[in-house]
Amino acid sequence: MVSDTDIGTTRKEKRLLAVVLGCLIVGVISSPLLPRISLDTALADGIVRLTDTANWGQMTPITVVVIAILITRPGLPGRSRIGEAASLSLVMLIALAGNALLNEQIIKPAFGVPRPNIVFLAETGVLGPDLPDAAAFYASGDKQARRTVLGDRLTEQTTPQLSSRVRAHWIHETGYAFPSGHTTAAVTFAVLLAAIALHWLSGWRRIAMLYLVPTWAIAVAGSRTLLEVHTGWDVVGGAVAGLAWGGLAFSLVYQSLSVTAQYRRAPREAPTAGSRLQTQRPSDRR
Repeated sequence: MVSDTDIGTTRKEKRLLAVVLGCLIVGVISSPLLPRISLDTALADGIVRLTDTANWGQMTPITVVVIAILITRPGLPGRSRIGEAASLSLVMLIALAGNALLNEQIIKPAFGVPRPNIVFLAETGVLGPDLPDAAAFYASGDKQARRTVLGDRLTEQTTPQLSSRVRAHWIHETGYAFPSGHTTAAVTFAVLLAAIALHWLSGWRRIAMLYLVPTWAIAVAGSRTLLEVHTGWDVVGGAVAGLAWGGLAFSLVYQSLSVTAQYRRAPREAPTAGSRLQTQRPSDRR
């Protein structure tokens, strides 16, 4: 039986990875085509729960579980498990927390694209006469200040079309829109795990990382437009960013883990008679 650590990537597997990533990107880009739904239903509440799985609070325990699945595969020496866990934890911290901070603090403010729900609330007068447009809302303070504004003005009376869970989500999401942070995180995670699966996993571990995680990422992307907190362009931008971040993260994982013998693709060559003689001590040759 071949252990997971002996698995490399053939041309066929590389083509499979390309197909999976292609389907992932097409699925994410196509997600804005989903029909609109009523935001005061149990379905909408379920979509909020789904979208929340891609925020930092829930991604942390999910990442811990994923790392545990990866390092407990058969054939991996015990000492290597510790080093691999440390490497994966560091890379995922950089890939997920790093890109979230960069996105929220630099990229989104640089583009300054308002969320579609904020535009809608301003145009319908829900934000009040002192905030006649989205630009005025974003100029009213930082994210926490804007949450306070929405918390005061988004009530059951002013937004009866929203369930309490969706309303709370709208109140929390007061940053700029482009690119979608949830989509970026989900696609980053999916690209990284799909590549890891084809390089080092087999059996149910490979199936889960290669197929289930990308499916989840597509669902997260779709949830952002269904909840009307992002446009299709926001999601596309998040998908492109996630593809780049996922590729970078995998390159870091590959470089980190490939320095150990159990991750080298090529088997060691058996020593020749001449090489054995060269390594023998003089006393052994007598």
